[in-house]
Amino acid sequence: MITKVIVNKSIETRFNRDLKQGLFNAEVRDLIEYWITEIEGLGHEEYCKSELFRMLNDHDLKADRQGQRSITLDQSGGRLIYSVIKNAIVIKVIKITSNHDYS
Repeated sequence: MITKVIVNKSIETRFNRDLKQGLFNAEVRDLIEYWITEIEGLGHEEYCKSELFRMLNDHDLKADRQGQRSITLDQSGGRLIYSVIKNAIVIKVIKITSNHDYS
């Protein structure tokens, strides 16, 4: 089954702005691109069995973010929050934050 990762244009624009402001380094951009490539190549189910899944500390969120997941982007608390829409196997990036802020 095909898995597609969708990054909303406004999230992409904000991430690029944060990158230019130095909130993220180029390695984070490369990591996100690699993460997208891996999920689309393997499918989300197989990705969840991978070393990358464990390395990024991919986990379910709770409370207001129940049904969403988070991966660790860097040591300073950067996170990418996403949700999986199972009926279409679409992964929708919800937020990319430089400081572990889930709000």
